[in-house]
Amino acid sequence: MKNKLLLPVILLFLLVCNISAEENNLNIDSLYKYEIYGFVRNDFTFDSRKSIAAVGELFYFIPYDRQFSANGKDLNAVYSTRLLAVTTRFGFNFTSPVYSNNFQISAKIETDFCGAANYITLFRIRQAFVSLNWKHHNIITGQTWHPMTGELIPSIVSLNTGAPFNPFSRAPQLRYNALINNFTISAAAIYQLQYPSPGPEGNSTNYQIFKGLPEFYFGLSYKNKFVKIGAGIEYLNISPRKNFTDELGNIFTVTDRASSYCTQLFLQLTNKGFDFKAKSVYGGNMGHLLMMSGYGASNLLPDAVSYEYSPIYQSSTWATLSYTYAKNKHAITSTILGGYIKNLGASKNLIPEKVYFRGNANFDDIFRIAPSVTYQYNNNLNVGLEYEYTGVHYGELNPDYTVFNTHLVGNNRLYVILVYKFNHLFTSKKK
Repeated sequence: MKNKLLLPVILLFLLVCNISAEENNLNIDSLYKYEIYGFVRNDFTFDSRKSIAAVGELFYFIPYDRQFSANGKDLNAVYSTRLLAVTTRFGFNFTSPVYSNNFQISAKIETDFCGAANYITLFRIRQAFVSLNWKHHNIITGQTWHPMTGELIPSIVSLNTGAPFNPFSRAPQLRYNALINNFTISAAAIYQLQYPSPGPEGNSTNYQIFKGLPEFYFGLSYKNKFVKIGAGIEYLNISPRKNFTDELGNIFTVTDRASSYCTQLFLQLTNKGFDFKAKSVYGGNMGHLLMMSGYGASNLLPDAVSYEYSPIYQSSTWATLSYTYAKNKHAITSTILGGYIKNLGASKNLIPEKVYFRGNANFDDIFRIAPSVTYQYNNNLNVGLEYEYTGVHYGELNPDYTVFNTHLVGNNRLYVILVYKFNHLFTSKKK
């Protein structure tokens, strides 16, 4: 019995010694920092047409194509309005003192009420991660912004932050950043969670969890006071099916793999109240980034039960230009966003019943123009107004999922927000 207790006692002793050693290396003037932040936000929207949207239709994508009734009326040509406060947010930041070798630990928990089940909004995790920080590099583990999103995001009124023109995702990941002067080199392994890929089971994380691989991202960026510029590439490899059952009930294992990549280039220029941002994305099968994208089976492999898959490619570009005038406790920001997506189709002809797509696949291009104005008082109270026109050229599908014989469908959206922000910072010395 004594021998069984010896090992736990030794491990506990070593742990206490390690903690004591860290405390001896601690700068006693350093502080633990605890920050509570968030906001109460009300969103009002008006849409002239039924559209693809999420989060109580606050997170807008694109208008639906025409759908005619027996008497020739377009069933989707109906307006809608809504008022919700589900985007209200709470966040907690924790920062340790600076230990020896300039080592510091930080962590974040961020939540809102945008989880949904049977139209009841639920508390959900937006971000939850730990960051191990040194002077010239850091390691992040947990859920935070996908680097295809977080490297540069449009500063606009709308909740969609530029989607589907801008990739949008927060995901569990292990990321390493090397900080060399003004340069940052990033490498990450990423798993899907709230924003999964489409497939035979609908939108699901199973395609990555079972026989799939994490997403891999590599990026390089440069940033100073006036300029931020960078590029990145992401690789995705998922397994749409695990097995196949024939008409007789026989089950066969399959080797289905759907591989794809996407790239991004981004630029930000800031000077004297002006702010210009732009990003261009090219790639295939980007449904997990909330883009109107997907993939499909092109043909059977020699084993006669597995499929070869081809991504459906697209290019997407957006840009914003804003100007902020600030005086005393008042600030007014005017912004205009423009975006364009072009459907480039697949490299091979696809089997229609084996195509998996987020949104409607029969579009040739999508464009958006969105001017907005925001008034801010004392960095706490925000009132914003935005007009957004989104147009889609829908049409008929070719075998490679390019589109012909198109027609234009558009939606006019009016977006109004009222936000009250709060932020409280607490510190305590190490005892």
